Amino acid sequence: MSKEGTLHLTYWREYQDPEDYDWFKIYYTIFRNVPLSQLKRLNSETFKNKIKKYCDDRFNETATNATGHSGVDMIHGSEYYRTYQDEFGDIAWRDNSLFNDYGQLYNTRQFFKYDFMPKFTEKYSYKNLNKGVGGYKNDN
Repeated sequence: MSKEGTLHLTYWREYQDPEDYDWFKIYYTIFRNVPLSQLKRLNSETFKNKIKKYCDDRFNETATNATGHSGVDMIHGSEYYRTYQDEFGDIAWRDNSLFNDYGQLYNTRQFFKYDFMPKFTEKYSYKNLNKGVGGYKNDN
């Protein structure tokens, strides 16, 4: 299976950056590597609202910069497993560090329930990132 054949259900909370007066989200993966056959089920507004309410009710917020906004997103594998090389091309050649943090590499973040393909996720673990990378495309 490839990353294009997966979906990922995440819960997010929004925070304000006090220096830039900008907002950012912190994501918590709930279900990882869900087969595309479950698209209709995961994309149900009723299901997403139920998950959001559950997470909102149980999240222990301690940050003072929290905005109070939260949500549940279904993220396609091509975004979820997007690497620096995917984002920047040859400039980041062979850099397979994950570009966005959706909690891909952690089974310990709050609300994580299940990884449908843990062997697939292992290719993105930190121990496998950037093996043999010299930094330039012509390096051996």
